[in-house]
Amino acid sequence: MESQEFDLYRRTTEVYMTKGIKNMTMDDMAKELKVSKKTLYKYVKNRPELVSKSMKWRLDFDTKVLSAILERNLGAVEELWELSSYHIGHLKMMHPSLHHDLAKYYREAWLMFSDFTKTGYLYQTTINNIKKGISQGLYRNDFDAEVIAKLYLSKIDMVFDSSVFPATNYNFGEVCREMVKYHVNGMATEKGRVEIAKFWSNNKSEPGFSKANQQIIENLLSI
Repeated sequence: MESQEFDLYRRTTEVYMTKGIKNMTMDDMAKELKVSKKTLYKYVKNRPELVSKSMKWRLDFDTKVLSAILERNLGAVEELWELSSYHIGHLKMMHPSLHHDLAKYYREAWLMFSDFTKTGYLYQTTINNIKKGISQGLYRNDFDAEVIAKLYLSKIDMVFDSSVFPATNYNFGEVCREMVKYHVNGMATEKGRVEIAKFWSNNKSEPGFSKANQQIIENLLSI
C-alpha cells in the first residue's frame, strides 16, 4: 500500500470515529481530509468501499499494536490491562452512532469488525491471556477460557449501552476500570489476587491509551 493510500485510510478512520458515518458523504470526507474527491475516487469506487477499506486498515493496524503489546512479555495481569486499555481507548473516542450505522448500512465493514472481536485476533489474544494467567498460577483453571473470553468482550460492548450506564450517572472511564477489575478478579487464584491488588494499588488510571501503547502507535505510524 502506497503511503498516500495508507494515510488516507488512517485519516478517514479518525473522521468516522469522531463524526460518525451515516451523514458523512464523499464530499464531506474530502473537505475533512482537505483532499479532492478525485483523490478519494483514485482508491475507492464509492462510500461503502471507503468504509470497508478504512475498517480493514483499522483492524490491520490494531493487530500490529496488539502484537507489539504481547511482545513486551508482560505478566498476565498487566498484559490484560494494556490490551483492554488499547481497545477501550478507541471505543471512548467512538461516535455514539458508529456501531449502529455500521451494522445497519455497511454490512461488509461491520462483519469485519464483528469477526475481529468475536472470533478473530482480539478474541484470540483474550483467550491467550487467560491461558498465560493460568500457566503463571495467577488465574484458576476450572473454567472454560473460550466462554470467559466471549463474556468479557461482550461486556465491553455493554458498557456503551446508555440505557445501562447513562452518561449523566456514570463516569465511563470508571465503569471500564471496574469491568476490568471484575473480570480479572473473577479468574484469580489466591496468588493472582495478591498480584492484582499490588497492580491496582500502583495503577490509578482509567483504561485508555497508556504511554507505552501511545509509543507503540507512534512507532508504527512512523514506519
